[in-house]
Amino acid sequence: MKKTIFIISLISIAFYSCDKVDDPTPDNFVGTEGIIWDDSLFIESSPTMRKIIIEEFTGQLCTFCPVGAREIERLDSIYTDQFIPISVHAGAFADPNNGAPNDFRTEAGTAYNNTFGASGYPAGTVSRINNAAVTGNSQWEVDIQSIENDVPKVSIGLSTLYDDSTRTLKTIVSTEWLSSEVGTYNLQLYLVEDSIVAYQLDNGNPIQNYVHRHMLRKAINSTWGTPIPSSNLGDIDTQDFAIEVDNEFDKNHCIVVAHIYKVSPDYEILQAEELHIVDTH
Repeated sequence: MKKTIFIISLISIAFYSCDKVDDPTPDNFVGTEGIIWDDSLFIESSPTMRKIIIEEFTGQLCTFCPVGAREIERLDSIYTDQFIPISVHAGAFADPNNGAPNDFRTEAGTAYNNTFGASGYPAGTVSRINNAAVTGNSQWEVDIQSIENDVPKVSIGLSTLYDDSTRTLKTIVSTEWLSSEVGTYNLQLYLVEDSIVAYQLDNGNPIQNYVHRHMLRKAINSTWGTPIPSSNLGDIDTQDFAIEVDNEFDKNHCIVVAHIYKVSPDYEILQAEELHIVDTH
């Protein structure tokens, strides 16, 4: 059933009771005036659960990276709703000039790989703790356990709206601070696609129909996100962005991931949320 923007606006206003705060417009912003949305979804993060993101750096030519991917699936089965995995194709093992059949790199993913100094793949960061330390897969669960019981410092309300005729995705994110925090914070939005079937080296074996999970496709609001104006207890901010979803992306497997992180040199992700762009039930 088609739904209008008015419906989702009522949800956002009812939850936060605030005016919209202007935010920078990304380069790939598209207009949404007059669109009647095919799908509209909403989720609110729990005030008692800190969700945890792992950004795994990988590539099709990384022969040991499937070991890391399998560890992520194991962790996902344990931490379930608290766990948000993202697979970032970056570095030499993802470079098609080195023989990779597909180019799954993104401008944002390359920036994260270089900034955080990923090497010795499989490698990843757990909510970018310890100054975005990149570690091997044997360390990931240790890092998760060190923060899994943390009380959240900020909450996220995430809405997605999607129009299939124009392949327009609009994302609305409202944040509310649950404590007063010192520092500068950004909102970051990713478009992630799951279950992409493509080539992968796996322990020396070329797998033609490997299923790539949780792949970063693009940063919706630029590589490093957009500023949150303030971070005092009770402060509220709302931002929205609209992009055109590439034709090659499967809308049924696309997910928006929103997170709040402390700006350099810390980078720690304080809270996160994820939501499909269409109703898959």
